[in-house]
Amino acid sequence: MLLLVAILWGSSYVFAKLTVQAGMHSGVINACRGTMCVIAGYLIFHKKINQMTMKDFKLGLVIGTINFLGYYLQTDALRYTTPAKNAFLTTLYVAIAPLLLWLFWHERPRRKTYFAVALAIVGMAIITNVANTGLQLNYGDILTVLSAIFWALQLIFFGKYAPQTSSPWVVIFMIGVCQGTYGWITTALFERASLAHVHWIQALVPLAILAIVVTFLAQGMQITAQGFTDATSAGLLLMLESFFASIMSVIMGYDPLTPQLVWGGIILLLANAIMQVNLPAMPFLRRHSRPLK
Repeated sequence: MLLLVAILWGSSYVFAKLTVQAGMHSGVINACRGTMCVIAGYLIFHKKINQMTMKDFKLGLVIGTINFLGYYLQTDALRYTTPAKNAFLTTLYVAIAPLLLWLFWHERPRRKTYFAVALAIVGMAIITNVANTGLQLNYGDILTVLSAIFWALQLIFFGKYAPQTSSPWVVIFMIGVCQGTYGWITTALFERASLAHVHWIQALVPLAILAIVVTFLAQGMQITAQGFTDATSAGLLLMLESFFASIMSVIMGYDPLTPQLVWGGIILLLANAIMQVNLPAMPFLRRHSRPLK
């Protein structure tokens, strides 16, 4: 189930790029996908949603707000960068999450965290071409890194607080409500002029896939599936989204398969793997003592 989630998440970068190419800005993209998610969620899970408690509502509102900010920045970044770069830089959230836990929840990071974060920065420098251009990050790259902070927060809240709600589908419904509400407000305030240039027929199919498959189905599957597996296995499987995103981006012609993309991506994924794996528990790192005869 988690492998399927990773595939769906990986493909979402290309579908988001298609909506951007159809003339949509980030606000209206999130407004439409949130509205579609709410409609689909209520039609299928209306009984559970009607039993939503105040605690469900408050947690859903917080998680939904974090989710919207992550999606908004990530989607807006696609106007200035490619799906593969967007996907790889988003994976920084796995390294950022322990730092946020230390800062706000006073949970001290493990020693390997410092090495993983440094390695992730090196990978980001390679894939964004900082080594050749100096400290001049692409505007889309900066937006993507900012979105990774909110994805790290969502990862924390999913692990700490989402299990306290009455149903994972209530959380997904509230994410849709926040996406739709904040998206329409953003559209009304900043993006009204862009609506006349939207190719709605071209945008409809990728929008529906983003709303129903990626936002509603995949995130609901993630919350459900993590109850049946350990955190390390879940993290390593979900981390594969960047691989699938890059494969889709190269196939669709958005990215060339360059050594820079490959090596920068490998280093970023290695940093994420170090964060997820319990190194002392690895069989080839254990010290086995021979039994006395």
